[in-house]
Amino acid sequence: MSYDKGLRARGGAGLSALAAALLLAACGGGGGEPPVPPPPPPPPITDPVGIDKALLRQQVNVFVAEQKARIAALNCHASQLGDCEPVRQLRFSQGQAVPEKLRADQTVLLIDTGSDFPAVLRDRSRMLGYYRLNEANGLVDSHDPVIAETPRWGVDLLRGLDGFQYRFTDAGGVQRQRPSFVPAAWLQELGQLIFRNGELDFASLKYGVGHGLKVFSALVENSPQAGFVMLDYTGLVSSQRAALCAKDAVALEQGVARLAQSLRSTVLAPHGVDYINMSAGLDTRVIEADFQRLCGGSLTLAERERLLMAFRPWMEVLGTSPGTLLVQAAGMGISPQTHGLDALELPHRVRVSLFGAGHTRLPADGVTGSQRPDVDEPRTADRRWVDVFLNDGLLKRESPMLSNESPLLETSGVYGLDLFPADTRYQTSWLTSHALNRLMHLKQQLAPTMAPEAPLDAALIQRMKVALTPMGCSWAPEDGGRCKLQDPGWHKQQELFRQGWLPADWKPVQ
Repeated sequence: MSYDKGLRARGGAGLSALAAALLLAACGGGGGEPPVPPPPPPPPITDPVGIDKALLRQQVNVFVAEQKARIAALNCHASQLGDCEPVRQLRFSQGQAVPEKLRADQTVLLIDTGSDFPAVLRDRSRMLGYYRLNEANGLVDSHDPVIAETPRWGVDLLRGLDGFQYRFTDAGGVQRQRPSFVPAAWLQELGQLIFRNGELDFASLKYGVGHGLKVFSALVENSPQAGFVMLDYTGLVSSQRAALCAKDAVALEQGVARLAQSLRSTVLAPHGVDYINMSAGLDTRVIEADFQRLCGGSLTLAERERLLMAFRPWMEVLGTSPGTLLVQAAGMGISPQTHGLDALELPHRVRVSLFGAGHTRLPADGVTGSQRPDVDEPRTADRRWVDVFLNDGLLKRESPMLSNESPLLETSGVYGLDLFPADTRYQTSWLTSHALNRLMHLKQQLAPTMAPEAPLDAALIQRMKVALTPMGCSWAPEDGGRCKLQDPGWHKQQELFRQGWLPADWKPVQ
């Protein structure tokens, strides 16, 4: 399935007002006699999607009340008919994307595993395509995920949210409706009802919260107008098994080059992908483990390095393709010998890791000059190879997890019925989606000086990378003057807040 990038003009309606609003700045007051009254608050940000959120919230509240009453009346022990009837063989191909909900400059390729459930049911209207690696031929193929069985009330609930219609009266007095995003924070009563009753929790126990679900849960919520292309990359190494087991780095690189070209021609170009989220990477430990699993035996250090670098064409197509920005989880303990692919300088890639700041508040741009902030700093050895470190916002990394007042946020990837602090404990994988959300938000902050839906050409990508980590931090020489420590969670630097779906002072219940 493809997405018409010609929708750029329609998707950007109302952004000129946003650009004007972003140019306004509040002035400080006070300090003398008589006291200077504070300036009036800046005008609210104009909603770029043209929805009266107070009216929408009323309509969502009615839906929530109706669904709660319906769920309360269930007795699926007594009967498997009606609302309790199992709906079987739900397929991705049975649904379609709704372009009216999406921005043409926010098409995201999610390279991960285990994202079938929301793609088929909860967020199908935002799915532009689903693909997987074909281990038999080593190429990218289309994929049609299937959910084996789900109760009818659950299907109706999630499809009702995915297809929710905002109802309004236009300037001519005509009643109209249009599809709308519904924030998970408005649905927490439904989430609590399901999660507190194991018998109602029809999906999370059966399908689990896989790696891709957790990553997707942050992307889909914090960037409400993003559209998604999914790629299940299971088999990246095993699809090249013959060359790997032969320890033939030349043949392996040729096979990987064919795979990379397949990705470009099958996915990146047809869908006009703007961003890639990849919460994974390859290092020599992965190569060694996969070699033992697929081939038996072991590899020398030199063989591991040589076979690892045979995957360079895959990383290059991800990190150099025109008009596309790759956001990737960085490894830990990086060195050119063990993480040769992470150490490559790819102009269209942002490598992401984490640090801990607790209650310490960094400035919105991260600029602290010569002042060393009171934070749990990243590893010195990794700093050369990582482009940005995000504050995980955690006060405790063991159970129970505690977060600061304004942490990074995610929702349950299975249902999308709640919003809570993201659990990012020591996993760079969980930070990529938040960095990508920040980059999409950052692009809109640059709106006064460029077209809001400008494509990601090489110059713009470089401007975004520079703005993400501006110069002005001299306290960490290994960062080269860049302010690589950033805290988008604390400063609500996501489209979810910029567009006004939630107020700036919104805090999760912990």
